[in-house]
Amino acid sequence: MVKRKTKPAADKSLRIATTDDIEVSTYLEIAKKIGGEQPSVTEEAVSGAEREAIIVIDFGSQYSMLIARCVRECQVYCELVPHDAPWDKIAPLNPRGFILSGGPRSVYDANA
Repeated sequence: MVKRKTKPAADKSLRIATTDDIEVSTYLEIAKKIGGEQPSVTEEAVSGAEREAIIVIDFGSQYSMLIARCVRECQVYCELVPHDAPWDKIAPLNPRGFILSGGPRSVYDANA
């Protein structure tokens, strides 16, 4: 007769078996109890009227989002707007400057 090895008892897991939303919120609560890092508030929130922004006007370039991200990485508020955005949507942002992001055609094309 062959002796079979029995499987060892399952390891006790700390994983919580619930739906995704509840699971995430539960893990966040656990992290807070453990003493996770608390965000510190160093500056007061700046209202839209006081904040200055750079506006990236998108004319169809594939790099528009990359340009906006690079500006944001410099800790500058930046909005990406389509080329046909009306001024009344842009004016409340108090733009300090504009970046024109080129179209999808090459600058070397005859009709560019």
